[in-house]
Amino acid sequence: MAFSRIELRNFRCFDALNIDISSKSNLFYGKNGCGKTSILESIYVASCGRSFRTSNLESLIKNGSNSFKIKAYDDSTGSILEVIKTKLKAINIKINDSVVTTSELVRTFPSFSIDSKTFFYNDNAPQYRRKQLDRGLFIASTDYAKDWFGYFRGLKQRNAALKIRDISQAKAYDETLINYGTKLNYLRNNLVFEVKKIYLDFVKILEQQNKRAKLFSGIDIRLKSGFNDELGLKDSFIQSESVDLRRGSTTLGPHKADIIFESKGLLVKDTFSRGEQKMLSILWSLSQNIYLEKYFKLSPILLLDDLSSELDAEMLNCFLPIIKYIDNRFIFSNIIDSFNSKIDFSEQSFKKFHVEQLT
Repeated sequence: MAFSRIELRNFRCFDALNIDISSKSNLFYGKNGCGKTSILESIYVASCGRSFRTSNLESLIKNGSNSFKIKAYDDSTGSILEVIKTKLKAINIKINDSVVTTSELVRTFPSFSIDSKTFFYNDNAPQYRRKQLDRGLFIASTDYAKDWFGYFRGLKQRNAALKIRDISQAKAYDETLINYGTKLNYLRNNLVFEVKKIYLDFVKILEQQNKRAKLFSGIDIRLKSGFNDELGLKDSFIQSESVDLRRGSTTLGPHKADIIFESKGLLVKDTFSRGEQKMLSILWSLSQNIYLEKYFKLSPILLLDDLSSELDAEMLNCFLPIIKYIDNRFIFSNIIDSFNSKIDFSEQSFKKFHVEQLT
């Protein structure tokens, strides 16, 4: 499900704000400090119970107020969501007047944020890329969540045994890790393989519009599983026993996985400009969103804050043709509206909001 209308009360800089959201693309534009990012943040909070900007939800309450309230509607199902955060109290989330957990919320109204960290996806640590990879699978598949928790519970016990140098006790958890880890690795590999196909289709569209887009077609994208694929998990554990004992932790496995992006044999983070890295991150995130809709029948919202930052004019023009091919809800912000002559509005439901007019 996805929001078609959202109402804010005492959220950040807004006393009250009501917005009807397009089923496809939405642009919020206006000068810095007018509240564009806060609108995207409110949608993210409404879909997962947390912010992409801060861990302190009380800071989202408008100065002088005791609480904020977000109300969202899904016209396709008639569902009504209500999120209330009061000072000194836990966040309260209801769907159709029934209290739900954040896990239930995330699966009901999934959303993904392309923010300052995501812009430079390849500059971040492997742990960040694993987290981004797993979040989509967590939302899409309850079985994946069970396998993930099963693997990491077993990993915790195995590491505890390794710390006291008890190899026999550590090996007792190998079967658990092999069972769950093999399933995790399969689903991750499948996601990367299928998302890459969608990504390459996007790049072909871009290449027809802008020759510079060819840069993105030569990228090798693959999952590094975190262990020797030829040996498999079982034999990888056997081979790493002495190292694991010496270090007191499990050194191989899906918990060490990473997504590798290379161009001409070199890591993208070492060869691409900041604007090119941002463009790649946007394309990959869009592709993953489409994958979740196509294979798991989800309707995730994709949020992109400050589109034109780090993108030069040529790279921005390279991106614009993609907008009309995005079927999921895509909500993004920009300082100015530079899209009138770039997008055929007859082909897509595209809404624009001048935030200064909304405040």
